[in-house]
Order: sequence, then structure tokens, then C-alpha cells
Amino acid sequence: MKLRDFFPGDIGSDAECGIQELMRTILMRSQFVPGVRYSLGWRGLKQSITPELEGWTARIDKYEGVYGLSFTGVADAPGWVCGAFNLSYFPNSAETLVEHCSLQAAAWTQKPDYMSFVREFLQYKDMISLFFVGTVFLAIDFPQKALYLGMESLTAQRSIASDGVWLPQNGQMVQLIHPGGYDQDFPAYSVTHDFFEVLAASLSFHLEQPPSWLHEMRFPGAEITYDNKGTVKKTSASDIDNVIVGLGYGYGPFGELFKAHTKTNNDLRSEIKWKEGDAVPPDYEKKCWWFSHSMKDYKTLNKKSLGIDERPPLMILSGFLGSGKTSFLRHFIEYQTQRSRFVAVIQNEIGEVGLDGKLLDYEVTEIDEGCVCCSLVGNLKRAVHGILSNFQPDFIILETTGAANPFNLFDEISELEDFVRYDCTVTVVDGLNLDYSLSHFSIAADQIRAANVLILNKCDLINETCRQTACQQIKNINPQALLFMTTNGDLNPALIFDTGSRWEGKNIPVAAESELPVFPTHAHDEVWSKTLPIPEPLNRSEFLSAVEALPHTVFRVKGIIEFSDSPHPMLFQYVAGRFELSQFSNSTVKERFLTVIAQGTRQEGFFSLIPALPKNHEPCFSTAKNGVAFNLFQPEKSNIGAAFSEVKQSQRD
Repeated sequence: MKLRDFFPGDIGSDAECGIQELMRTILMRSQFVPGVRYSLGWRGLKQSITPELEGWTARIDKYEGVYGLSFTGVADAPGWVCGAFNLSYFPNSAETLVEHCSLQAAAWTQKPDYMSFVREFLQYKDMISLFFVGTVFLAIDFPQKALYLGMESLTAQRSIASDGVWLPQNGQMVQLIHPGGYDQDFPAYSVTHDFFEVLAASLSFHLEQPPSWLHEMRFPGAEITYDNKGTVKKTSASDIDNVIVGLGYGYGPFGELFKAHTKTNNDLRSEIKWKEGDAVPPDYEKKCWWFSHSMKDYKTLNKKSLGIDERPPLMILSGFLGSGKTSFLRHFIEYQTQRSRFVAVIQNEIGEVGLDGKLLDYEVTEIDEGCVCCSLVGNLKRAVHGILSNFQPDFIILETTGAANPFNLFDEISELEDFVRYDCTVTVVDGLNLDYSLSHFSIAADQIRAANVLILNKCDLINETCRQTACQQIKNINPQALLFMTTNGDLNPALIFDTGSRWEGKNIPVAAESELPVFPTHAHDEVWSKTLPIPEPLNRSEFLSAVEALPHTVFRVKGIIEFSDSPHPMLFQYVAGRFELSQFSNSTVKERFLTVIAQGTRQEGFFSLIPALPKNHEPCFSTAKNGVAFNLFQPEKSNIGAAFSEVKQSQRD
């Protein structure tokens, strides 16, 4: 079994984390190649995380609604690490399956913000239980030579209202369910099994082999009856089965694990057993998990024969510090995921720690070596090659740091035309701080000038007069670009891709090396960056007081921190005097730090944060000199005055 080829993790050291990581790998790696993803049956996948739980929302072929898969814990299975996952199905509000849901569940589907709840389903446990359809099991034996995938579900989830159901409408009581009528009669098994088949096909694809073992058992199921007094009874139903299915990959004691999931006193109604070498049972002959391992080099279609450009489009995403690039990127990713498209993102951060890559739940190639305009020469090509050698993305996004000049990238992008198709440069503009950015940073104007598409963001924070003034300022700098106004970076991506570009093909400004223009970088504006590791919780009041006292030269602060009065990590975002604190729910990110981006040679304002730091902790700062990151002083140093001298000298250099 080629487990190590696609999953190098160590499950034995931490069973709960390891089994979730294995499930995450199966799900995420299934999305990388569009043709394979589509053939396996996936139509979209998104990770959902809370401090306590990890889960995923997913769409599959032939279903209009959204599945929710959430980890519930490690099951008791000697010799195995076995994880149990609840599976819910949230039908589309107009889907016929809504009619088979309970009245409570159907009411949820009609709420205006129903899909918003579904995206964050882990936060709504009552909703999960209303739409629960089955359980999925994923297990691996301790020698890691056998994998098990199983499921359990009822053929029908049925509840009967013995007294009927009446609800007031327009001042009168209206009978919605007659006495003895069904409140719910949902085909849970078929909905669960269809998801299970896609998941199993994905596992066969990753392992490059079909299952070697199969077992199905059916037991008598039960239905629920309730009355107006709140009495609930569970009774056996002759037409409902409780179905348990298990698949084994590799060679291991699958039978013992399967028995651990079938602890029931009910009589066995039917059983199917199969092992490698036997004839496949008729009910399972056409399951795609038998064939998906042969799709390794599968392509969606022969694009070349149809004259279709196979190169993925490349978009440069620019915008000054704090303008809202990450918000735009989140919306962009969600839009493409809903349409079964895979986006690869290359991010470049000023500072040692790339925060934005930790805020997004998709494949990111981070290049943390200063900033794009100073130090990415040659590395962009390697990043693109690395992506294309492993994945087949529908789009590639190069998100530059807020202090980068896009003009300095066009020459290098022209060298990538054999691999990617340059589409456009999108610049997000901070409408709230536009005047300050343009008056203090020449790069802000160049970012606007280089764009094919301009997004005036934070329009909810400025009035109509300011919006019109900002639009005119932007048009004066770049009258040819498309201009959109947004809140929280929310813009339909269909409006901006394939817009046509002044830089595409022969129009990209390419000249002899001696003739190439040199555009300003952040060094011309004396922009610098420092990252502070924050290993201990901060005093909230002291920290906020320090933030309030920051001078205007400190333009951007962002990071992940903890406070002594709260057990949860917090995401801190500061832009030009405004800041936000929100709970940070990605438990996989352990770093605690703050990255400060500011302007000028005087950096005393930066150190106003230090009184709020834990005692006896000396931060280790970094900056970029000629595009190379280096430490200004090490943790053992304590002479801040000497450090100031080093900082000022390095900037003069």
C-alpha cells in the first residue's frame, strides 16, 4: 500500500490530530487536478475550523446541496487508530429533498442566511443534528500497512407525529401534519453512501490501488414517534435498515475492526462479504472505487486538439498595506471552489512570518524573503514550476506584499509565458486611507498605475462625496483601468478575468537589460518591517494602550497573539490608526507574533509595543538589506540603544 507516497504524517504520536490530518489529505489532494476532481465526483470543497473542531463542507455530483463532514473523536478499536466523523447533508432550499426533512430542518433551509450558516456549520451544533445523515469511519493500523474506510446510516430517518402538527398562520391554527403523519422521512443511506463512494474513489486514486476487502451488514432499523406532550418513542420498522459498510486497503485485520462498529443486539437481516480474488458482489460492481486508481494521468479533455490554451491564467494581486487584498482573495477562492475550480496562490510577505498564508485554507506557496520587488528575481519562476509540477490549477494568483511595485514584475512574468498566461493585474485601493497613502508613498500611485483592474475597497467606511473624490483621484492616475467599488473586497471574479491587458503578449514592456526602466521599490519610501515573536500571553489593557499610542509612521501591524484573560488566540489587524481583534480559529497555526510595517528612519514608535510584551522577553527583529533577510540583534542582546544604531546604519547602507 503506497500510503507514504501521499501521506507522510505520523499518526501514532497523536491519534486525534493524525487521523484528521489523514482525512484532510484525502480530501484536499483530490481537488488538485481538475479532470481527476471532476471524474471522482467532487464539485467543491472548503475547510471549516473552530478552536475545538475541524470539518469540511463539500459538494458532489448529482446533489444540489452541501455536505458537512466533522470529526467527533477516536473510536475504540484495538490495534487501530480509528476516527469517527459525523456526516450531515444541507439540501438546497429549492431541492426536492427538503420535502423529506423535518419541519425544523426545512425551516432552516428557508432562512435568508441559510448558506452562511452552512459554511460555518461547526458553530451550530443544533443544525448539525437536524441534518445528520450518517457516520464515516477512517482507520489505519499501527504498522501503517492497512487502511479502513467505513460508514453507517439508516435507509430512512423517519419521525412520526402521533398527534399531528399545528402552527398559527394569519391568526388561525393550520394543520401541517395529520395525526400519525411523517414529520421526516429522509433517505439518509443513499445520501450518505453517495458521498462515501466519492470519498472511497479518492482514496483508491491516492493509494493507486482498489480495495482488497469489503463487508456490508444490514440490521433492523427504527423510527421515532413523538406526541404533543413531548413523549418520544423509538420502535422497530420493518422497512428501515441500519446499514454498515466497510472497505479495506492493503492487508490487515479488517474483520475485527468491522465487528467493533457492529455492536448491536438486533438480528442480522443480510450480509455481503468480499475479499481480493473473489467475484465482486453485483450490488457493488459499478462502484468507481474499483477503477479510480487508474486515473493518475487523467486530463479533463484533450484541450490542444480543441485549440484551447492549457496554460493557467496568472493574476497579480497588488494593493497598499492594509487595503484588503486578503479579503478579496478569500471571496475569490470561495467563488472558484463553488464552481469546482482549484486556485494556487503564491504569496510574498515583508517580514519573517507570512501571516496571510495562515489565514487562508488553500494551497499556498509562500516566498518569505523580503518582498517581491526586491528579492523575488528567479524565485517566482521556481514557485510557478513547483506548483505546475505537482498540481493542475485553474488559476494562479501572485499576491504581492503591500509595499511591492508591480512594474518590477512584468519583465519576469514575460519569461513565464510558456507555462502561464498572464491575465491581469488587480490593485485593491484603501478608500479610507487613500489620501495618506498617495501623499506619503510613491509606491501607492505606481500600484494604481500598473493595474488593469482597480478595486476601491472599504466603501462602507466613507461617505458618497469621499467615494466620488477617491474615484476621480484613481482615474486621474490610471484612466484606462476598470474600476469597481467594494466592501470587504467582495467582487464577482467573473467581472475581472479575461478583461484584456495592456501587458499581455507583445504589449508587456520588454527591452534590452540596459534599457529597462527601474521603478521605485519600498526602499525609496523608507518602508521597513519588523517581526516580534510573542511566545507568552499579553496584558490586554497594556497592549491596547500601546496600540492607541502608535504614531502615524507605523502604518500596518498584523499578527496572531494571546491575552492573559482569554484562552483563545486572537488575530490582530491594524491599519493607519484603525484596528480589529477577532478570534483566530485555526488550531494548526502555533506561532504567536506581530509584524509591524512602518516608514522612516526613526523607529521609536515601533518600540512603544515593547512595554506590553511579556517580561524578560527580548524580541528578535529582522529587515531586508539588498533583498536578503537578516537579524538585527539576537534574543540575548538587551541594549536597545545599540540596536537603534544598527537599524539606522543598515538603512543608510
